[in-house]
Amino acid sequence: MNLRNFLFKTAIPSLTLALPALVGCGGSEPAEPGQPGQELLAPPEAGKGVQFKMVTKLDPGTEAEHCMFVKAPAEGLFVNRDEVRYSKGSHHFLLFQTSYDDIPTQKEDGTVVDTSGVFDCSDGATDGWEVEKLVAGSQNADGDSMLRFPQGVAMKVRPGAVLLMNAHYINASMNVIEPEVRVNLYTIPEAEVKTEGDILFIYNPFIYVGAQAEGRARMRCPVHTDITIANVQSHMHARGVGYAASIVGQADPFYTSTQWENVTVKDFGEGLQVKAGEWFDYWCDYSNAETRDVFEGPRSTDEMCMLLGSYYPADSATAHCRAEPDVPGQPNFIGAEWVGNGKATCAESFACVQQAISASQEITPCVTSSDAAVSREFSDALRCFLKKAGPDQDPAIVCKTELDACLAK
Repeated sequence: MNLRNFLFKTAIPSLTLALPALVGCGGSEPAEPGQPGQELLAPPEAGKGVQFKMVTKLDPGTEAEHCMFVKAPAEGLFVNRDEVRYSKGSHHFLLFQTSYDDIPTQKEDGTVVDTSGVFDCSDGATDGWEVEKLVAGSQNADGDSMLRFPQGVAMKVRPGAVLLMNAHYINASMNVIEPEVRVNLYTIPEAEVKTEGDILFIYNPFIYVGAQAEGRARMRCPVHTDITIANVQSHMHARGVGYAASIVGQADPFYTSTQWENVTVKDFGEGLQVKAGEWFDYWCDYSNAETRDVFEGPRSTDEMCMLLGSYYPADSATAHCRAEPDVPGQPNFIGAEWVGNGKATCAESFACVQQAISASQEITPCVTSSDAAVSREFSDALRCFLKKAGPDQDPAIVCKTELDACLAK
């Protein structure tokens, strides 16, 4: 894989938990508050929020991702918490805010899509659409979801904004199923909002687990402003056997898990305080019993490693691991420090990257085999290369400072 293309065309600007999809059907506009309770999840009371739902069909023995556009109310929303319920066949659900005011009928590249109901999003839920942020979601069918703030804190949803619903399904049965997802957004009046909240959505694009082997994906991300974390959770696929998230310099992790499904959402009560200038440090451990190598990717045959959580005040650069918070249009996840598990020097690791890219091969093993002691220098050099390499720029010149530091290690 050419990771530079992956980062700038797929993972950025907004990478979602994408899986292959089939054509679906069904769906609805927000349920009117105060309507009679519904079987899966009753909508919020009148004046206290809205509900969206999506119903589709899934053939036997298939894994799929389906999407649907819906519209936020004309007056907008100030969401204090969410609640998600999904029926058998669903695996996780995400709700994104887009930049659109009207439901689009074609992607940014001009590809026409029938978005009148549920549609095929096998190329990734956000691929080709202008997505701004994650609003709600859950990876637990009947448990805790992602968004929950204390009194006076809410996520702002733009008036009339088009929202993108995205669900991952697995049908292991021999019958056609019709999975359903419902999400409630519980709101507070604008006059009660003292602080705007957001969701941490941090993703590691470098995962490699050898055949019949164990592996670890580890990444650090900068915190650009003082924040308070309300809750946090992990996300891995089926090979995930361990997870930890901490603050660099602190002895104990603030979150651990051994689960890849039915994931525990840790509530911090009064909140976990994280200061500007500190760094998140999180990792996923894997055990691969298969006879093939496994890499990062959207499918269940791939792996993921994410740090998710509600926090405030909102700071998009921190939420998406950006390098420079004041630079508009900066790509997500590029501010990371990628920490390897091997013994390769920085010079050896970067030479490996150059050779792999020249041969159009996967560069992730170059990252994961690097020595943790050179993670800062290697990440700086790799980041510069990914951001600035191109037909009109020579990385050896534009990244000379970073490459010199790397070669010295």
